[in-house]
Amino acid sequence: MAKSARRRFIGLITVSYGLLAFAWIILSDKLLFALAGSADIGWLSVGKGLFFVLATDFLLFFALCSVPAAQDSGASAIAQEMGPRRFPVWASYLFSLAMSLAVLAASSTLASHFGERSLLLLFMLPVLVSALIGGLGPGLLATAFAAYSLDQTDGVDVRDWAQWGVVAVNGLAVSVLAETLQRSLRKANMQRQLLDSVISGTSDAVFVKDLRGRYLLVNRAAASLVGRQAEDIVGKDDFALFPFGIASAIRRKDQAVLRQEVATHEEQLTVEPGRTLDLLVTKGPVRNTAGHIAGLFGISRDITERKRFERELAQAAVVFDSSHQGIMVVDPGRRITRVNPAFTRITGYASEDVIGKTPRVLSSGLHGPEFYRQIWACIERDGFWHGEIWNRRKTGEIFAEMLSISAAQGAGGEIEHYIGVFTDISHIKAHEAELERVTHYDLLTGLPNRRLLIDRLNQAMLRTAREGRSLAVCFLDLDGFKEINDLHGAAAGDALLVGVAAHLKSVLRSEDTLARLGGDEFVLLLSHIGSAEHCATILDRVLEAASRPVPVQDRVLSVTASLGVSLYPDDQADPDLLLRHADQAMCVAKQAGRNRYQLFDPENDRKAHARRLQLGWLRQALEKGEFLLHYQPKVELGGGRLVGAEALLRWHDPRQGLRAPGEFLPFVAGSDLERPLGDWVIGEAVAQAARWFGQGLDLCVSINVSANQLLDGGFHAKMAQVLARHPDLPPHLIELEILESAAIADMEQAIQVMGQCRQLGIRFALDDFGTGYSSLTYLRKLPVQSLKIDQSFVRDMLADPDDLGIVEGVIQLASTFQLESVAEGVETPKHARRLRDMGCHVAQGYGIARPMPADQLPAWAARWQAGDNWLAHGRHMPSEV
Repeated sequence: MAKSARRRFIGLITVSYGLLAFAWIILSDKLLFALAGSADIGWLSVGKGLFFVLATDFLLFFALCSVPAAQDSGASAIAQEMGPRRFPVWASYLFSLAMSLAVLAASSTLASHFGERSLLLLFMLPVLVSALIGGLGPGLLATAFAAYSLDQTDGVDVRDWAQWGVVAVNGLAVSVLAETLQRSLRKANMQRQLLDSVISGTSDAVFVKDLRGRYLLVNRAAASLVGRQAEDIVGKDDFALFPFGIASAIRRKDQAVLRQEVATHEEQLTVEPGRTLDLLVTKGPVRNTAGHIAGLFGISRDITERKRFERELAQAAVVFDSSHQGIMVVDPGRRITRVNPAFTRITGYASEDVIGKTPRVLSSGLHGPEFYRQIWACIERDGFWHGEIWNRRKTGEIFAEMLSISAAQGAGGEIEHYIGVFTDISHIKAHEAELERVTHYDLLTGLPNRRLLIDRLNQAMLRTAREGRSLAVCFLDLDGFKEINDLHGAAAGDALLVGVAAHLKSVLRSEDTLARLGGDEFVLLLSHIGSAEHCATILDRVLEAASRPVPVQDRVLSVTASLGVSLYPDDQADPDLLLRHADQAMCVAKQAGRNRYQLFDPENDRKAHARRLQLGWLRQALEKGEFLLHYQPKVELGGGRLVGAEALLRWHDPRQGLRAPGEFLPFVAGSDLERPLGDWVIGEAVAQAARWFGQGLDLCVSINVSANQLLDGGFHAKMAQVLARHPDLPPHLIELEILESAAIADMEQAIQVMGQCRQLGIRFALDDFGTGYSSLTYLRKLPVQSLKIDQSFVRDMLADPDDLGIVEGVIQLASTFQLESVAEGVETPKHARRLRDMGCHVAQGYGIARPMPADQLPAWAARWQAGDNWLAHGRHMPSEV
């Protein structure tokens, strides 16, 4: 409502109030005098006054509620434009006047037919219609005519005045109420039209749902968002519009909104397969007039493009910020506008140091103006330049960079900025400068490397040949360096190497050379050696220098060194072979106890070469099946009964024929061939015992086992697997012979392994008993069943009282521990009878039988039982068995 309209409304209310008050005073006084006496008129006058106050307060409340506030004047003006009255003001007054005159003209005729009550209702009709159509003004006009018409009736009694008052009061009340309702209706229409205009005109999707999730209001933007018409959405819920999964998710979110206040969040909505929208959604509950939640509203803004743009910007920012290349953005005026962190890392300049300045802040001064002029000319012509350039860091250090400059153009083709991308290639330049040094020197210690060493060794050999002196080629390896490197780290190890190198250089002469081959290996070339004593003096100084403590960080570390020395021209070899000979001598020094030097010995080298060659042949022999087992019988001394056989290894060498174990087993001991060869022996011997057992020959087969094989972590499991392959063979027919020295090498582990094998049923014999140490101490701990007396004692016991004492002591010891005693090397009946007299149980040796192939043993056993058993028959040993 405009300001003048507001004043007009207030004036109308004031006039109406004045007319009502005037009518009340006149009519109420006339009614009072007509009904009451003079005695009661005072109290009645007070009562009617109070009633007037209450009635007018009630009417005034509704009237003032219809008066718009001053701040609503703008909205009232919009209401007049968007929600005008249904009838013009003048038409409303004219209608009210015409209807009142028509009722007045008909009142005399109608009164005679319908009576006074019907006439009263007739006069109220124009009041009601005029008020409903025109509001307050036309209603008051119709009320005035109705009151006038009633006043024209004949006679004046109390009922007339009462009817007149009812018409006046009701007309005024109806007019005020009608005006209030019309204004509220126009205001509601105005708000609805404003809301419709805003909702329809906004690009945001707007919707309202009831508590059951049905859409009550949907604008065009919301309908187009899901590809439907608004009328197709209203009245439906999400399950009718979206797939079940999406609709369920929307429903859950709506339920959460109904439990809270208005909330704004981002979400994704898949409106159809392959089409997902990013939305900024604001949802909140809708309340009715009672304040109860009646539904929810939602406003969704499609931010798909914005999110895509943000992602692209974020990706560009990530590339810009995380790039390892320096990036500099320059405006058309050649002023720096932005740099990335790599720029700062490379140049040392922070962004605030260079923004607003020209790239000349980085100039090294090494390039003249013509150089930069050509760069910009190329950029203006081609839009791009690429090349090497020298710039200066903030610290003043000059560095090389590979630079690319591109001109970025806008939509209109104008240059918006220049982008410079560069990489620090100073390390490449430094690498190129150091390449020659790296080719010939060790990077860590600065010592000559192998390439330079070979060159100097060639020169030293030529010089030595001319001068007639000696040249010592020394291969040095640090003792314990690996342990220090593992314990304290590579950095400490490197520092130790540098310190040791410095100490070694300090004791060398100017004509000597110290080189590092890698790791903890060094080579020394000692020239002008006049004698062995001279060389020894220098080598002692070298060992002392290598063992000096080296401060490393907060600790002091020290190592020793092992030196191998090859002397030229005593060792007539080329440079590479001299180094290998020195290396071999160094290995010998380490094996001899470390912290010492060892001269290269050609004889030792020959033996080592022979060992390597022999091991190669033995590996081939195992692969080709050239090994075989012979078996030497073992008999009881009491009656000569055959009780077992010892498996003895033989090698059928294609070059030298059948070879005894003493010729090749020393090469196998301690090598990587020891375990696989031992496994083959065990497997073959057990298989042969099973075959004999199947033939009715009940023999216990003894198998020699080395210490390394016994103490191997998987020995028990291997024996179990071997026995499992021959389930019919009783395990007690397998006896493992171990050396006394092997048993006591690691007593606890030996006892454990032997105990596990005993649980399988396997027997154990202690071989060569008496040749080791602490026999009595450990004998009671070992789970053995037999003691084998070494043949070296048995062979000479008849002539050597000491050997005889040892043999007798071993037999008595076995008896004490209730063990079986077995004598090796029994070659004559005298040996056998003496051993039997001393209580020895079993014997084996050439006097009984030589080792023989497995297929010959059954026939020998038959002959032995038939008559060759000289032990049983008391005959002399045959000359040949």
